[in-house]
Amino acid sequence: MLTKEEVNALHDAGWNCAQSVLASVCEEYGLDKDTAYRVAAFFGGGMRCGEMCGAVTGGLMALGLKHGDEDNRRKLNSLKFINAFKNEFGSCICRELMPTDMKKKDLCPILIQYAAEYLVNEAQTEE
Repeated sequence: MLTKEEVNALHDAGWNCAQSVLASVCEEYGLDKDTAYRVAAFFGGGMRCGEMCGAVTGGLMALGLKHGDEDNRRKLNSLKFINAFKNEFGSCICRELMPTDMKKKDLCPILIQYAAEYLVNEAQTEE
């Protein structure tokens, strides 16, 4: 995984939250960075409409690479991630996460780093 500074640098460079999360862990999950950037391109800003946080959608994409199967039998891995994120931040919805007195440039790096660290820890666990 990239360092905290490198993960935040992805976002600072203009990649959205989903791209930043997925690209920061893609190698641990068997995906190249170019594909990670392209797959997550339209998931920032709560899927472009303030819905599910891009850090969460990027995380779910990574988890799908490891746990996704044709019968969705391992969906609990995604629910654990969503619940952990909600427990930490109170919501997974972009517009609910964004307090009126805080700017995206201040909050998004915190969300991205949390998701990336969760995924690295998850990638290191045995199935």
